[in-house]
Amino acid sequence: VLLANLVSLGDIAVTYRNDLEQLLVLFPQGTAVMSAIAVADSGVKQAYRGIYLDFNLNLNLPPPCNTGFLPVRQQRSPSDQDYPERPAGELYCRVPQDSDLNVRGVRNIPCETKPGKRAPTVELCEGDEPYIPLNDGLNWKGDPNATLSGQGVPQYAPGQDPRLLPPEGTGAALPSSGDPSPVAVVPYDPATGDYIGPDGKRYTQADLAHPQNKTWQSMLVAPTP
Repeated sequence: VLLANLVSLGDIAVTYRNDLEQLLVLFPQGTAVMSAIAVADSGVKQAYRGIYLDFNLNLNLPPPCNTGFLPVRQQRSPSDQDYPERPAGELYCRVPQDSDLNVRGVRNIPCETKPGKRAPTVELCEGDEPYIPLNDGLNWKGDPNATLSGQGVPQYAPGQDPRLLPPEGTGAALPSSGDPSPVAVVPYDPATGDYIGPDGKRYTQADLAHPQNKTWQSMLVAPTP
């Protein structure tokens, strides 16, 4: 059993070899940083010297990333002491990968099995779909999750969004003939007409696209094809 466990650990070490090498580079630098904050107070004449401290604070520089997380009204209070189940789906800072916000966020984690690719989840790492941000994250007021890409919050793996109907033949039993047929409602991009279907694939419907802004008078006349 011990040898079998060592074999599995060896496979993990081979997969994460680059990360282990980086750890060996960063650990000495971290030790040097700790020495720097301790040596500054080495001449203090007291039993407990502590570490070097100053109050040069940079508050909200850079500002926090709120894009990709639950709205404030759905967030739990910090005073709650229970431990409910975590929300389904992924919650992380969903801004462009080259954004100045949260540059070390999960969206920039390198994919171990695909060198050169960075993605926030295993599904995106192993799949061919690119990472699509919600917005640029620079909205200082309003909804931080405002988007035209048709994505929701939290983010689900393709085909696993419970808000959408499952693909044909894979879901629950169909309703009886007397019941009305269910209707799937999905968000779409009003600029291009793109939307994500229940099967997790992207589709385009041309009559949904509105490339030009309409005036209020358009609400009083019949729609044009």
